[in-house]
Amino acid sequence: MTWDDEIEEGSPAYNLAASDAATIRAVAGPGSGKSFAIKKRILRLLEQKVNPEKILAITFTRTAAQDLKTDISSLGVKGAEEVHSRTVHSHALRILMKEGVLEQTGRYPRMVIDHEQQPILRDIDREEFGGVKDKKKLLEGYLAGWARLQQDDAGFVQTSNDENFKTDLINWFDFHSGILVGEVIPIVIDYLRNNPATEQIEKYDYILVDEFQDLNKSEQEFIRLIRGESNLVIVGDDDQSIYGFKFAHPQGIQEIETLFGEYDDVPFDVCRRCPTLVTKMASELISKNPNRTLGILNHFEENPEGEVNIVQWTDFDSEIIGLSDFVAKELEKGIIEPQDILILTPRRKIGYRLRNRILNKSIPVKSYFRESIIEKQNVQRAFSLMNFIANPDDKISLRFLLGFDSSDYRKNQYVRIKDIAEEQKKSIKEVLDLILLGELPETHLKSIIATYRKILEDIPLLRKTIIEEPENALPNFFVKTLEDEDDFYELDQVYRSVIEEIGTEKLEKVENFQKWFKEVMGLLLTTIALPQIPDDIDHIRIMSLHSSKGLSAKLVILTSMIDPLIPFLPDTDDKVAIELANQESRRLFYVAVTRCKASTDYDGRLVISSFLSIPGIEAARMGIRANPRATLRTSTTRYVSDFGAVSPRPIRGTELK
Repeated sequence: MTWDDEIEEGSPAYNLAASDAATIRAVAGPGSGKSFAIKKRILRLLEQKVNPEKILAITFTRTAAQDLKTDISSLGVKGAEEVHSRTVHSHALRILMKEGVLEQTGRYPRMVIDHEQQPILRDIDREEFGGVKDKKKLLEGYLAGWARLQQDDAGFVQTSNDENFKTDLINWFDFHSGILVGEVIPIVIDYLRNNPATEQIEKYDYILVDEFQDLNKSEQEFIRLIRGESNLVIVGDDDQSIYGFKFAHPQGIQEIETLFGEYDDVPFDVCRRCPTLVTKMASELISKNPNRTLGILNHFEENPEGEVNIVQWTDFDSEIIGLSDFVAKELEKGIIEPQDILILTPRRKIGYRLRNRILNKSIPVKSYFRESIIEKQNVQRAFSLMNFIANPDDKISLRFLLGFDSSDYRKNQYVRIKDIAEEQKKSIKEVLDLILLGELPETHLKSIIATYRKILEDIPLLRKTIIEEPENALPNFFVKTLEDEDDFYELDQVYRSVIEEIGTEKLEKVENFQKWFKEVMGLLLTTIALPQIPDDIDHIRIMSLHSSKGLSAKLVILTSMIDPLIPFLPDTDDKVAIELANQESRRLFYVAVTRCKASTDYDGRLVISSFLSIPGIEAARMGIRANPRATLRTSTTRYVSDFGAVSPRPIRGTELK
């Protein structure tokens, strides 16, 4: 089999695979065959005896990187497994580790995840930084490489306030031995700009970048720097840019010439995945956004029409009951399996309600709300306690634990201990232990010392629980109530997958525990910081709309598509900000709709569900402005109107069959 087998000459896939242009831009609509084309291009390069170690494929998520790696490895060509497939952050971190940059700067590769950032926002405390919310915005700006506006020059600090915040932030990380995932990019940009002779620039002859629209300006600048004169393929679609909260810069796909010079354009504008009706509706929907690149998303003539139901229920409870009953009846037909069903919801609480209802019908189902895996405070403490057991010298876990259950994270008491530690050239833990031994005074430190005592009490008990039954350690030790079950569900699922991957054989000898558990927590931390969803499944998947990127299913159900949630607009008078948020929400809805796929045994079905009312207390818990004591009236998302004349007539929930 050669690279041009099973590929139509002159098709977008053929043109991308065959082109020898120095720079190629492929604007690829959903389900248009870009993955197939990328695989064919790599196959051609390998057949032409290109050194596989000189080929680099970069993607936005770990899931996409792993999928691409699997696809490449399956090519059956010598050298396929030696092609490099990485996320943009993992490649940047690899450069820093390879070149010894982190060592030179005194930084550490210990990744700090979201909840561990909370003490930072208290400890860094200059008046000009403002309150916690203001400092959070400064931190978000830093994570995006200071590229907050289109005219910003990615990687360079913009104001003196930014500069001071950066200085204090780095000092905090130097003391606590950590680094933010997003911090890797600004550091590597500085290194590459200041060291133009490094072998990391132009190290690869061929670079392919997928999901370019999801990168922020700094990440796009990083690609420009490592490229040098290498052959470059940029694949993306500004219509599918849904990470504005991470400062994604979808305009970058339109600015290829500015970034990389002259280029060949290979548009992928035929959706081969979706039923034709879904494609027509999606094309009408996204056409309402201005300043797009692709134009019309065309349907694939050979695909079936499929079925679309736009459904509205009288209230939220009726939606949960009705959709779970519908899923059960659809499975009873015997045409599709649980793994063929994908349920997308705008809020985790909605997903959990539906998941529990489906589980009660003995149908296999799992939720994947990885973006909020450690959202609850009790889960945050559990994770940090586990990490502290695995790494007793981990300063970041200890800092979080010492501040837990305090609005200011016991900042003043912590500063006193930190001052003592720096004066005596000891660690925070060593100072705390000396205070417990009575060798240092406890003056004005009562609360933080009591907290430390509680940590020390919990450690041997949790350690014993893990050794006795490692797979069930979380529910056995932390879950006491039904609410705890929901709170710990996502972390428990990921933890179990890590245990399954690493195994428990080493625990046959208790003395191996420390090394084994350190490995477990290392993989758990990586999985949480850079989440991915398994593709080997036998169950219904429930997740957020954002998490569905890159996935597809024969039956896709969008739940609770009500206007206060889709779109979920910022509470501001800034009309520009509101309109930008509206456009991104429309793109998010577009991505969700186009997860539906046609197949030979099932034409493909899309269900868009909403309801008319919800108790105010439940709405408030979802972040909707509502009177907790009243019933909130809602309506179907405004984006249903964007489907235009091609859309089927909306029906009542009782009509869904």
